[in-house]
Amino acid sequence: MTYKELEKYLEDNANKKFADFAKTVSNSEYLVFGVKNPVLRQIVKEHVKDEEMRLEDFKTGKYLEIDFIYFGLALSRCKNIDEQLELLKQNIKKAKSWAITDTAATFLKKLTFDKYWPFFLSLVKSPFTFDRRMAFVVGLKLAKDKNILNVTKYIKKDEEYMVMMAEAWLLATVAIYYPDEVYDYLKDCEDLTLKRKTISKTVDSFRINDSTKERFKGLR
Repeated sequence: MTYKELEKYLEDNANKKFADFAKTVSNSEYLVFGVKNPVLRQIVKEHVKDEEMRLEDFKTGKYLEIDFIYFGLALSRCKNIDEQLELLKQNIKKAKSWAITDTAATFLKKLTFDKYWPFFLSLVKSPFTFDRRMAFVVGLKLAKDKNILNVTKYIKKDEEYMVMMAEAWLLATVAIYYPDEVYDYLKDCEDLTLKRKTISKTVDSFRINDSTKERFKGLR
């Protein structure tokens, strides 16, 4: 399948009702065909080795689905996690929605903290919103690794909502495994919005027991 054929396929399978919903949820300037993620993932899976679908032909930055497939293919074609992280470092700043950063992370190969940490440090202070979000979203893959608590030293009040929500998401996920450490961090957290969002996500988690949730609620 060529890139032109891909565009035609997406146009032919567009769903206006779903497109309107996806446009609202993606919270971005992307145009949306209205093709659901499982279909997009299947396209990536089927064309990973398709030499006709060349990444250099992609016109990124306009359609949500095109960027989804672009990053899915690019990451899937990488030989190892090192190549994948480098690709993200160089290109994820082009993303225009959390939908791209968050789905891109699902294509990553097995990650270790020693690979993640230099990647995190290279993006966490970036001027680009989705660089910074990506730094925290990838960390979700290491929520069980106690070393992930090192990210708390770099969490600061971020005016970008998409970054702040990624920070809260990561903290709440880490709280599943290290509730005391996250609790202590939040106790002294001066960013009240981040604090409230993290507590809310913690309380909503099905993987955190009721007594821990009540303890976190006490921080409100």
